[in-house]
Amino acid sequence: MRSIVITAIIIGVFSLIASVVHAQNVQTRGPVSFATYDTDNNGIVTEQEYNIIREQRQTAVKASGRMGHGMANAPAFYTVDTNKDGQVSEQELQVIQEQQQANRGTGRGKKW
Repeated sequence: MRSIVITAIIIGVFSLIASVVHAQNVQTRGPVSFATYDTDNNGIVTEQEYNIIREQRQTAVKASGRMGHGMANAPAFYTVDTNKDGQVSEQELQVIQEQQQANRGTGRGKKW
């Protein structure tokens, strides 16, 4: 049992390291691709993956000297996870990104 726990911890640490390294390449403009969020390439985005990329993007925007006006309105994980299964599919992400693009510049941006 102890070896299973240690193995799980090691896998978790490596997964987190891979997520952080992957996130350093986050673009600062436009929608973030599903592949960027899906840091372990398993076809779903967990809340941890989503939040790491979101934080990395906010950091990158600030570091670039841009104001990042819309960053405060970036959707939270629970908003993107529309079916509330604890993970985000590519379709769920695409729908929310299309809604954001449609509302951009119209003054109708939803406050998440």
